[in-house]
Amino acid sequence: MFSSPSLNHRLLLLLLVSSEALAQTSTVKVIPTPVTWYNALAACEGSGDTLYPVPATTTDPVYAVLQNRPEDRFWIARRRGGSCTSLNKNSSGDLLEEAPCEDLLPAVCKI
Repeated sequence: MFSSPSLNHRLLLLLLVSSEALAQTSTVKVIPTPVTWYNALAACEGSGDTLYPVPATTTDPVYAVLQNRPEDRFWIARRRGGSCTSLNKNSSGDLLEEAPCEDLLPAVCKI
């Protein structure tokens, strides 16, 4: 059907880029502006989303998105106990950590 290799290549590239973007944005949205935990919660809820829940597995889609971001820590929903929880992608071992709620970090919302 398509005789031009460059056209085939472009269509394939477009398909791959689109599917990767859809996979990342269908569940995860990053708020890059550093905010307090409470403002992160308000920003996610204000756009009709929720603050990203504590990941249940190490293969959760949030990790793939965060690895492509320059920031090290991100606000997520609170872990049990009521403290403010962040993901620290450069942490050894447990990537979840508690942080002062007033720290200014980017946030991750679940769409």
